[in-house]
Amino acid sequence: MKKKLSGFLSLFTKNVGLKVLALILAVMIWLVVVSIDNPVKDQNFTQIPVTVLNGEVFEKAGQAYELADSSGTVTVTARAERSVLSQLSRDDFSATVDMNNYSNGRVPISVKANRLSDKIVSITPRTAYAIVDVEELGTKQFSIDYEITGEPADGYSAGDVTLASNVVRVQGPESVVETIDRAIVRISVQGMTRDMRTETPIVFIDRNGDDMDVGRLELSRTSVSVTAEIWADKEIPITYSYTGTPAEGFATTGNLTATINAIELSGDPEALSGIGSISVPSSEIDITGATENFTTTIDVSAYLPSGTRLADSDMDTHSVVTVEIIAMNLMNVEVPVTNIAIDNIPEGFTAEIGAGATAVVTSVRGLPEVLATVDGSMLTGRINMDDVKAKNGIDEWMPGLYDADITFAYPEGVYSSGVTATASVFVQATGVQPQLDDTAGEGIEEANEND
Repeated sequence: MKKKLSGFLSLFTKNVGLKVLALILAVMIWLVVVSIDNPVKDQNFTQIPVTVLNGEVFEKAGQAYELADSSGTVTVTARAERSVLSQLSRDDFSATVDMNNYSNGRVPISVKANRLSDKIVSITPRTAYAIVDVEELGTKQFSIDYEITGEPADGYSAGDVTLASNVVRVQGPESVVETIDRAIVRISVQGMTRDMRTETPIVFIDRNGDDMDVGRLELSRTSVSVTAEIWADKEIPITYSYTGTPAEGFATTGNLTATINAIELSGDPEALSGIGSISVPSSEIDITGATENFTTTIDVSAYLPSGTRLADSDMDTHSVVTVEIIAMNLMNVEVPVTNIAIDNIPEGFTAEIGAGATAVVTSVRGLPEVLATVDGSMLTGRINMDDVKAKNGIDEWMPGLYDADITFAYPEGVYSSGVTATASVFVQATGVQPQLDDTAGEGIEEANEND
């Protein structure tokens, strides 16, 4: 047994130097193999965003800053074993610039690995410094307007719009702030049939009318709550009336024409349901003294009912209104004496239109189509004996024949010719039979002929 054990130990103790040398050579060979299979190497990682620290130091100084375009990202070179590098991407690195270290338009770039940092030999930014543009800080406040985009469903229109807030404050590089022309929210009403409420982003428009990139600006708000009413549409008729009378000898046919006789309105459906028509007041169309067709232009939008507006905001609402005026014809008519009343007959006397007269002739004016339907029986007249007394210079009534003016009432569309109609009135004491001589009869006939 001892011989076997001694033989086994001799395997380790015999030629020890050679065996140690063999072990060393084996380790070296292993290291060479490992080195060849997993070498340490450099690898570039690009487009790593540069994060700014302590940027408020500029704002406190009343200044604004911006990294130059070339400094917004950086490329880094990482040195590590290939097996380590294979596990990394650009998202595993971060780059920062601390504005407390700003000097003469630049600031050092610091880079680090967010993981496997203990296995990375080194990380080096390709660019050591970021370029910083610094300028005065600008601040400005804008009213927020709105723009309607799209069209509601057929039969509907966009109504009133309400913004929860209508002011936004911007702060940033003065050169950028000064290019802002206005702030708006765009409200899409495409296909809508009912009121809508939405949170809408604020858009800034430059002086060229283009949307702006405001990434460099600090905004008091980036969106605003908007309520947009959707109104129903309804076609409403327009009625016109006129006032005044044409010049003497002229009349209106009653024919009125207008270029706008209906208008489409938008409004709250309940409000629209109670609107039957829009009336243009007669004071807008005064034909007083007209001798020819009277024409005027009226802006009917001035008479839109409260709570409504035009469905088509581009519509021309100026209506050209014409009232037809024509010259009247002259015609003589015989008015029966039975249609003529005598008023204020003096006490103790009787009065009648001259004996034997059955009608009084008078002239009237009117439109041809009206006069064609007129006869004397349609007129009524009155004689006032007080006026007869004054006309004839009578101090005390005596029986006799007197000239008298007749005042006529005319049917619609018939007018006086302007010549006063007269007749002879025979005055007789009460109870005395009226007796007229031939001269009196001639006076009555002559009065009628003068008419």
